[in-house]
Amino acid sequence: MGTSLGPVEQSVVREPMSLDEFFALDAELIELVDGQPVLMSAGTGPHQHAVFELGRRLANALPPDRRVLPSPIDWVLWSVPRATVRQPDLAVVTVEQSRGRRLTEPPLLVVEVLSPSSVERDLVAKRRQYAQAGCTHYWIVNMDVPEIVLLRAVDGDYVEADRLVGGTCGRIDEPVGIDIDPDDLVA
Repeated sequence: MGTSLGPVEQSVVREPMSLDEFFALDAELIELVDGQPVLMSAGTGPHQHAVFELGRRLANALPPDRRVLPSPIDWVLWSVPRATVRQPDLAVVTVEQSRGRRLTEPPLLVVEVLSPSSVERDLVAKRRQYAQAGCTHYWIVNMDVPEIVLLRAVDGDYVEADRLVGGTCGRIDEPVGIDIDPDDLVA
């Protein structure tokens, strides 16, 4: 089996890939979903600006035993029955977690910044998977509004804990305390 994914291979359904096969690819913009490799497109300038700006603000507010990791960082959600590895735009983790090659335990917080190609994936698939994998806090940044939707896991699913809308500086207390206006994330 080769280790590259050419244009034809992108849409070919194959036998589920093992974690060892997936990590042997050594690619940055690829996720593994139910054993199937999924190619990701690089973020646009505005998307990357929002990721950087929110990451910077989170990093400045975190205590010394926490870190912000930007994508690409592999988070192994589960390995059986079919492996799933995601790359959240931002992950807030413990210092211990940040020292590993990949995340194997749920981050304290994951953040996804919506882009036209990721809306369904971020709002539906990742929302369900991140909750199932045990991540307590999931934030979704929508730059079109702009807004930050703060989700908190309750009984294996996410419920909306708060929503910050651009034009007003709001306070987020969990899992890190920051004051932010979503307008500040728009390039």
